Amino acid sequence: MAKYIGLTGYMGSGKGEISKRLEARGFKYISLSDMVREEATIRGLEHTRENLQQVGNSLRSEHGAGVLGLKAREKVASNPDENWVIDGIRNPACIEELRELPNFKVLGVTANSDLLVNRILERRRGGLDLDRDTVMQKLEKEKGVGEPPEGQQVKKCLDQVDHLILNEGSLEDLDQKFEHFIELWEGNVRPTFDEIFMEISYTWAKRATCLRRGVGAVIAKDGQQLTAGYNGAPRGVPHCAEVGGCLREKMGIPSGKCHEICRGTHAEQNAITQAAKFGINIEGSTLYCNTFPCVICTKMILNAGIKKVVYDSDYNDPLSKEILGQQTNLEIVRYEGKKFR
Repeated sequence: MAKYIGLTGYMGSGKGEISKRLEARGFKYISLSDMVREEATIRGLEHTRENLQQVGNSLRSEHGAGVLGLKAREKVASNPDENWVIDGIRNPACIEELRELPNFKVLGVTANSDLLVNRILERRRGGLDLDRDTVMQKLEKEKGVGEPPEGQQVKKCLDQVDHLILNEGSLEDLDQKFEHFIELWEGNVRPTFDEIFMEISYTWAKRATCLRRGVGAVIAKDGQQLTAGYNGAPRGVPHCAEVGGCLREKMGIPSGKCHEICRGTHAEQNAITQAAKFGINIEGSTLYCNTFPCVICTKMILNAGIKKVVYDSDYNDPLSKEILGQQTNLEIVRYEGKKFR
């Protein structure tokens, strides 16, 4: 059965390298960016990044946010027996359109912001004279900051991928991660321990009673699960839905602020207290969580002697990130691999 792979990620993340590897395997190539360039030519516009962004936004505004995905899907449907790679996905509506294809997966490629900026400055595509602040502004716009829903929303696209690659090492590292994605899809390799434990954390999140977000956490060591937890009211206390809704919503408290004003206990806290309850030694372990830890969880994780946190989605808690940046005992890394939507 033919395979269809969509690529999404920020500029400088390495999508081009992934495309080359897929084309070398015989995949036919579609670029959503090329579709935008063709439209820019029709409109008599120079192919600057700003013009192309405006044209792409205009197409999505006029014909629907998923218009480029629809055009790509129609092209694939004209030759469905071939393997296809569809590059340059920048809006989640395009992913929705492409998921109408059978055997379709979205592969996300990303890296930390400093590395992305350095790569863009080094390559200076098109001979542009860019400075660091200008590149950061372009990346923020690509993420979706200040953009309309039909505009560029790469950050939201990365939240919807089926597999994520962190391209922060050598090309040899990228090759290994790409091969793992392909071999895992074809059923030729086993999932990594990170993939196993992150999937379990998402499974525990299904038990969450928090009305804002479901979070699950797993503590593991030497390839074995030690404890787990999910977010919800403490033992013997009514859940939020049973007492008239979310207290934080009623008080207008934004995400990432005033964590103590909440009826719930976080997933990481529950996993740690379960270890205390049953006398399980979690020193030197790894905590897996589908969300970046808040400041309260961070302090508990540090004092519990946990040595590594693997998190999936980001969480905007500046104090947590400040504290983590000031310590050297805990390693915190972004999860990569098979995603669990």
